[in-house]
Amino acid sequence: MTTSSTRFETMRRLLTQAELDGWLLYDFRGGNPLAAALLGIPPDAHLTRRYFFWVPRAGQPTLLANGIETGNWRALLGAIPGGETARIRAYSGHLDLQAALGEILKPGQRIAMEYSPSAAVPFVSRVDGGTLEQVRGFGVEVVTSGDLLQQFLRLSSDELDAHREAAACLLAAKDAGFRLVHERLQRGETVDELSVQGAVMGVIAEWGMVTDHSAIVGFGAHAADPHYSPSAAQNARLLPGQCVLIDLWAQKRPDLPFADITWMGCAGEPDEGLLEVWSAVRDARDAAVDLITTQGYETLQGWQADRTARDLLTERGYGEAFLHRLGHNIYFTGHGPGVNLDDFETHDTRRLLEGLLCSVEPGVYLPERGIGVRSEVNLYFAPGGRLEVTTTPQRQLLVLGRPGVTYADALAAAI
Repeated sequence: MTTSSTRFETMRRLLTQAELDGWLLYDFRGGNPLAAALLGIPPDAHLTRRYFFWVPRAGQPTLLANGIETGNWRALLGAIPGGETARIRAYSGHLDLQAALGEILKPGQRIAMEYSPSAAVPFVSRVDGGTLEQVRGFGVEVVTSGDLLQQFLRLSSDELDAHREAAACLLAAKDAGFRLVHERLQRGETVDELSVQGAVMGVIAEWGMVTDHSAIVGFGAHAADPHYSPSAAQNARLLPGQCVLIDLWAQKRPDLPFADITWMGCAGEPDEGLLEVWSAVRDARDAAVDLITTQGYETLQGWQADRTARDLLTERGYGEAFLHRLGHNIYFTGHGPGVNLDDFETHDTRRLLEGLLCSVEPGVYLPERGIGVRSEVNLYFAPGGRLEVTTTPQRQLLVLGRPGVTYADALAAAI
């Protein structure tokens, strides 16, 4: 964790590098949680009026706050980046607020705000259109703060270690689930989705990890529903030849990064159709990883890896069955606020930056054929442009229930 003074100096350095005159952080009643998080404003702070916090590339920062809330702000400023030296400019009515903004914003300035052109990246697009009109009315150019914000998501070495520990837990947990399937099939017993989910979640609990939702376990057509979750009302029994999808995620503590993986198996020998879909998904995953490795993550934006994987699946005839983005940022929430590998749900133009984590998880969903296949690994953008795959990639389908084959041997054949 960085101190507020260190964060303030980082903000100034980033503004200098980007040749921006300043960063205008704005919020009204929690509409811009990115601003509140960056400034370190606690959730229980009693702030009910609009505020602007101006971080200039050089010079004194300024807080524009409603006059009835300046007392609340004085109690917060000591922990806000730049707050100790900030000038408080209290405003009263809307005309006074307009005058206060005019004291800061000058024609020709280039400033950052939580805005995304054409809302291409809705994770960053937090400032409402009317406020943008108001700010632009002073003759300034507003640019997105998306890449500036990402600089504050870099993982420390301790946080990265916690992610690796979570990844090890998940690999052990998915083995518990697949082993249950494998051994029950060998004994000729039935196996249902909730039983497998219970085995997976038992290992996560044994490791002391936490998660916001139970693992996804889907058989056959259920695996073709990307966010399927078994329940007492829908709990399929596994049939011969069906695919088995296990998607699981967890973190060591709520203030540490998640890990997030998906693996695939088959009840008995897979047919050619399932093998073809699996091969396409695996190759799309590897094509995206290879792009980032060979070209260097520092040269890429989030949409480009998605496009590489999506083009491959389209060439194989499965493009229309790839229903979601390629991957998401991983942070203290499973789906973090950083860059996503996405040219489908959004066109993410944010850069892949050192110190960030993301998932790569292409999928093909064919419910009419009873097939859903997804393969997910986690990537860490390591120093020096190096890419690290932090979770074990699956190379072949796990063939479950073969007579005389141990689960360990079945797993070895899949990696």
